[in-house]
Amino acid sequence: MKQKIIISERQVKWLSKLLEQNNEEGKTLRAYSFDWDDNIVNMPTLIRMVKYENGKWVPTQVSTEEFSKVRNDKNYKLDDDAFYNFREEKEFIKDLKKAIKNESFAPSFDKFKEALIYANPVSIITARGHQPITLRKGMDLIISRTFNEEELSDMLTNIQQTYPETKYLTPDKTLEVYLDSIEYHPVSSIEFADKFGIEHTSAVNPEENKKLAFRSYVGKVIDGANKMVNSKYNKLSIGFSDDDLGNVNAMVNYIKDELQYEFPEMSFIVYDTSEGGYGKIIIKKG
Repeated sequence: MKQKIIISERQVKWLSKLLEQNNEEGKTLRAYSFDWDDNIVNMPTLIRMVKYENGKWVPTQVSTEEFSKVRNDKNYKLDDDAFYNFREEKEFIKDLKKAIKNESFAPSFDKFKEALIYANPVSIITARGHQPITLRKGMDLIISRTFNEEELSDMLTNIQQTYPETKYLTPDKTLEVYLDSIEYHPVSSIEFADKFGIEHTSAVNPEENKKLAFRSYVGKVIDGANKMVNSKYNKLSIGFSDDDLGNVNAMVNYIKDELQYEFPEMSFIVYDTSEGGYGKIIIKKG
């Protein structure tokens, strides 16, 4: 007697995604690089500035979204220690908890969450100046407070399928292996400057440091592709998402002018989340 196989809605979605990622032409390893503020989460962290009004400079504070629009405005200047709140761990954790409580998620949050559930290679490239471990703690917080049991179970299963060393580990240790594999690049931090042997700079114009971080990450993805269990990939794809149009344009030009020639095996996609949107820019070779 034949038995009916009942597949839940969640399993249907999982199978559909699996088929999408493993199409007839072969498997594609999909990696992602995410900016943090206003891209993954709308953080309430404020930047200290002064604004020219009625013939004098007046202290003010602006959000990261506002800063992306006024950072080159002659009527705005950075105040002393303008990015203090973007270096302190306690401020980061406090603001992230507040954003999660208010469900203040940005345009790339769903794609970010999906990438984690499927245990894709991921990097965080942000203009913040925290220590990398602070961003790592933020990842733990997002998972513990926004993932339901099914999502966490799927994520652990995918991690174990991708990272063989996690096969006999506890769920906590399995999650730790994956989160430790993620690259955390707060590009205005002292740690970032030391790692790449460059001069320590502020978060005013992070484009150059973001390009440096992204290039490093692309190289890591390519080097690590064949070390994974599901290593029979014949395609590599990497996405970069950012809400700052200056960063988006700088990265598009960098990929077109340099990276697509340096890494011809990689397909590049840039996601423009400025103005709260989600524009997809596919970089074509040639």
